Amino acid sequence: MHSKENSEKSFEDLFWADQLAKQITSRKKFHYTDSKIPKFSEYTVKTSASLSGVLHIGRLSDTIRGESVAIALRDAGVKVNFIWVAENMDPMRKVPKGVPADFEKYIGVPVTDVPDHEGCHDSYASHHMEEYFKVIDQFVVTKLEKFSMREEYKKGNFNPFIKIILDKADEVREIQNRYRTNPLKKNWLPWTPICENCGKIVTTHVQNFENGVVSYVCKDYEFETTTAKGCGFKGENDPLKGNGKLMWKSEWAAQWARWQVVSEGAGKEYQVPNSAWWINGEIAEKVLDFPMPVPIFYEHIMIDSQKMSASVGNVVYPKDWLEVAPPELLRLFYNKRLMTTRSFSWRDLPNLYDEYDKIAKIHFGNFKLENKKEESHYKRLYEVSHGKEIRKAVDLSFSHAAAVAQIFSNEEDAVKSLEKTGHYSRKDHDAIFERLHKARIWLRKYAPDDLKFEVQKSVPKNIQLSDKEKKALHAVARLLEEKDYDEKTLFEEFYNTAKKLEINPQEFFRAAYKVLLNKERGPKLAPFILALGKDKVARLFEGV
Repeated sequence: MHSKENSEKSFEDLFWADQLAKQITSRKKFHYTDSKIPKFSEYTVKTSASLSGVLHIGRLSDTIRGESVAIALRDAGVKVNFIWVAENMDPMRKVPKGVPADFEKYIGVPVTDVPDHEGCHDSYASHHMEEYFKVIDQFVVTKLEKFSMREEYKKGNFNPFIKIILDKADEVREIQNRYRTNPLKKNWLPWTPICENCGKIVTTHVQNFENGVVSYVCKDYEFETTTAKGCGFKGENDPLKGNGKLMWKSEWAAQWARWQVVSEGAGKEYQVPNSAWWINGEIAEKVLDFPMPVPIFYEHIMIDSQKMSASVGNVVYPKDWLEVAPPELLRLFYNKRLMTTRSFSWRDLPNLYDEYDKIAKIHFGNFKLENKKEESHYKRLYEVSHGKEIRKAVDLSFSHAAAVAQIFSNEEDAVKSLEKTGHYSRKDHDAIFERLHKARIWLRKYAPDDLKFEVQKSVPKNIQLSDKEKKALHAVARLLEEKDYDEKTLFEEFYNTAKKLEINPQEFFRAAYKVLLNKERGPKLAPFILALGKDKVARLFEGV
């Protein structure tokens, strides 16, 4: 368990999740009425994902941030339950890439009732959910209790709330109409049956509700780019038999009451007063007599400043992330800023590692900040983001790991190089080589060409260097032969040499990279030379 005792007492609650936990445990009354908040024996935080779309790392945003609030509540001394809900009653809206075109006939069918396109699971939803669950538990440290909305309806667990909402449909309609430009009609009902004939859920148009039975007719329904074809069937549906669902601006409220939810995440678009969050909050309090949860509003992730989309081809799956980075890096990425647009790029992965390593040093007291509030905040951020076992980050930057991974193919040579540069310790062997392994995969799959290199065995042919550049390289070669250096002292020698020979330091660096890599840029030069071996570098520099 995490403990806020590690943070300085005067700076408690600087971290956003601790602020929300305090708000949750200290609130006295409902948001829309003067009813008093009941005493909770257990505080439930809910996270969820729709299975109608791709389950990418953006979906983990809600789960990771929700868990941060669950951790903060637990650290505040209350009993916590953390649940994940599959919103699997949503209809298939379009045929995804990689799915046979004839699946067009399932547009409008709940994803739980659409067959698995690969034939290995009992449904399209189960196929995607299993893939997701193979990795989701690696991104959270709190045990997730998992629920399926389709199963919940079938089991009758929502029946008490369905009954109240349908009995008070007029009140629900009035709440919604206050936020609508086109008012809902008097016979409107917040229930969507599944067509008994074709199995579609959005095509059923409610005609009447009498004696607990819904009459409907199945007609075409227009999505943005596709149409769910209605079959024309006229049928009856008993909402308490579980073959249908509440509309979202009622269902969310019912979920909160069903699981006694005290907090849940939602995208920043839900902040506006007429959004589904606030409408459901009012329904929860006025119709179901349950206090609206405290919201965790957040920004969505962008990939290279674009929205993540399967059609664009920029989707990052959780399993992709775990190939090149540990889960705590993504947890830190999401926990650091809640309401700031976060854009991720595979190119920037080394920077994210650097940020994580720096915050780890702050947490363990190896790096001090003048601003003690900021320092305390970083310690708490690291603590919540890290996971169950808080351990020090290895003293090996991801950039240097990527350089070593490109120079040495076998473990023995890599160890020798890391020992020379002071980046190796036997006790951290496994963690160091895990980082090297992830760096190799990143280089193969995602690294931009300018960060990939091949060390030259001899001075490249047709290399063009000025006399000053050659003199500077010769001078550094002599220094490398005369004494040993560490990163700091070698870096200083580069500038001393450039100053003595009246050459711009950038010209010297460019010349060195041309000789070593046949490129004008490369990894940080001092640690790179030490990793390659100063004798080898001296020979190459002398050969120009």
